[in-house]
Amino acid sequence: MSPTVASLLCLGLCLAQKIPSAEGELFRPSIRAVPGSVVSPEARRVSFYCQGPQGNNSFQLWKEESFLLQINTSRGEAEFPLPVAEIDAIGHYRCRYRQGPHWSEFSAPLQLLVTGFFTKPSFLAVPDALVATGETVTLTCQISLLNGIPELTFFLLKAGVPDPLQSQSTKKNVANFTLPSVKAEDAGNYSCIYSEEEGRRRASDPSELLSLEVTDEKDTHPQREDEKNTHPQRKDYTTDNIVSLSLAGLVLLILGAVLAEAWYSHRGS
Repeated sequence: MSPTVASLLCLGLCLAQKIPSAEGELFRPSIRAVPGSVVSPEARRVSFYCQGPQGNNSFQLWKEESFLLQINTSRGEAEFPLPVAEIDAIGHYRCRYRQGPHWSEFSAPLQLLVTGFFTKPSFLAVPDALVATGETVTLTCQISLLNGIPELTFFLLKAGVPDPLQSQSTKKNVANFTLPSVKAEDAGNYSCIYSEEEGRRRASDPSELLSLEVTDEKDTHPQREDEKNTHPQRKDYTTDNIVSLSLAGLVLLILGAVLAEAWYSHRGS
């Protein structure tokens, strides 16, 4: 084989290693919602952000299987503002980007939920909202039992977190969300909502906030203020009892001596 042919063959092999298929070079984008994927009807709009690579890209936003918007930008992220006053805003959203002639795969779907369409569920912690580090707590979200209840999806929310922590679909009227081996960062205010599995997936009002407290393992269940008032701390009366009994004995001894002296004086007279 001549040196020229060998050089060309080596160049071809090197190029083949450095230039994979265009589809393989495009990583999957991510999508997020601001202020969050769970919003109230009072919210005027929600913005979807599609994260991709830097460069001259075209970003697309899709709802379910329908194309909505396209933005051309050299930035690595595109913003898609969307009004939420309409019920039609509820649904699953995905995004993708184009680099050169090729489109990336779609992002993971993000579900937008608008609250306020159903009554709020009840929410409680089992065994208690006060747990020690490393213990397990179950947060129970429940609605009133109705006849012919449809399939529902329950969502666990935490204040300050834009997206639901957990979700659970069931034909029952209750969902149990487990937080195993809780840590200090698990403390905070939690709530829950539910939505209908079919239709436009409208969501309920949020439940009352539940404040989860995580304590040190050595101080698992400190006495609360109401318990202190109901069951005041008992005082140790052992020392006081000994002193009182000693004084009573001394008084009896003195009284006995006085009576004895009086008796002998009376007898001698």
